[in-house]
Amino acid sequence: MAAVSTEKSKRDSISRSASSAKPEAPENVEASRVPQQGRSRASYERMLVAAEKLMIKRGDDEFTLTEVAKTGKVSIGSIYLRFDSKDDLIRAVHGRVLGRINEDQQRMLVSVSGRSGSLDDYARYFVEAYAELLKEYSPVLRPIMFRAIHDESMSALGRGSAEELSNEVHRELLAYASEFGRPDHQRLVENAFRMIYCTLARYLGLGSSPEAANQGNWDELKEDLAIMCPAFLRAGAG
Repeated sequence: MAAVSTEKSKRDSISRSASSAKPEAPENVEASRVPQQGRSRASYERMLVAAEKLMIKRGDDEFTLTEVAKTGKVSIGSIYLRFDSKDDLIRAVHGRVLGRINEDQQRMLVSVSGRSGSLDDYARYFVEAYAELLKEYSPVLRPIMFRAIHDESMSALGRGSAEELSNEVHRELLAYASEFGRPDHQRLVENAFRMIYCTLARYLGLGSSPEAANQGNWDELKEDLAIMCPAFLRAGAG
């Protein structure tokens, strides 16, 4: 009974910590000249929105600044007033997208933790929520992640965001460590999260070739992952 009480206290502490932490939007890798005045700010936002829409529509970042100007109804001159280059603009879009993802991830973690009363509950709710969050952002994440392969600054920013999420999930899973079948608990939770992320990312074509995407049934994949995760954690040594 004491072990159950201790685990519940850990989960409550984690939940309070996640709900009180205010997510911070990542800084743009390359400093853009963000305007403060209303009309200029609105024009700046249209540039970012236009570039993001073009990345989603094309599935890559091979758009031109002329296309951004036309889509966002801004002038080429105003784009260069705010950004030194197209690369600078793309990095600003990346920071903006990651800011939204971080906020959604924090809300997701609080919701999943609050609903979970067991390891099986947590696995089921987390896999469902995380899978749908990745799916929602996958159209813009695909071109961003492909670009990050050759852009270390973008890669570093993305890794930082991913590590924050994985660390939170590790802590949540460790609250159920008394159920684990092997003693190396940290390794187990790291591999469990990696299994979930890599499987979902491959299905959605994130960081892999497009040919690998959409293989199999999405709902069945989520269901199987939610079963496999606690089963893996509880499994004893062979």
